[in-house]
Amino acid sequence: MAGAVETSEDLRLAYSRLRAAYQQSLRYARDLKSIHDRLQRAFLQSLLGLANALEAKDPYTRGHSERVAGLAQRLARRLGFSPSEARVVAQAGLLHDLGKIGIPESVLRKAGPLTGEEWALMRQHPVVGARIVAPLEFFADGALIIRHHHERLDGSGYPAGLAGGAIPLGARIVAVPDVYDALTSERPYRRSLERKEALRRIEAAAERLLDAGIVSVFLRLVTDGCPDAPL
Repeated sequence: MAGAVETSEDLRLAYSRLRAAYQQSLRYARDLKSIHDRLQRAFLQSLLGLANALEAKDPYTRGHSERVAGLAQRLARRLGFSPSEARVVAQAGLLHDLGKIGIPESVLRKAGPLTGEEWALMRQHPVVGARIVAPLEFFADGALIIRHHHERLDGSGYPAGLAGGAIPLGARIVAVPDVYDALTSERPYRRSLERKEALRRIEAAAERLLDAGIVSVFLRLVTDGCPDAPL
């Protein structure tokens, strides 16, 4: 009888130790996830700092990526993306021109038309940007958006000449506010367009260059005054 009592007590102690070990493992897992999340945010903030420093050097593009990111996030939410999915689109929007850090300033700031060689350099900035963020495995979807945000529906874009549905959806989303903000901003080679004319050109580009469904939602979004939640 005494042996049975001892066995029962041993089982109780073993179960208690096992439960304590399990609880400690959960705490370790939570701590590791918290550290992992902080590291992710730190990496992205470092890259955002680079992107902001790049834009700050040019009065013509200052604030461009932030405006694109805000519109892209709201557009993604209107299109049914979850908050976390829309956040990735916004982060890619913030970093979409990061690759221009590898383009000579003489090309970036040139007031006149680019030569063929200069244009070839400029067309590499999405690839360079995607390579910069590639080591961040958690940001794989964002890297795809950055790489392909200059693709066009008819295959005339770059760097891969993708067409139609082959272009990642996030890239098709970022492309619309990117074009809109470029049209409504002063550039060394042209004056900014009035909002109405820029929207007319965006609408004209639907189906051939930009995703018509996304353009339709974007036009309503801009007309409504972007009432959705901020970044």
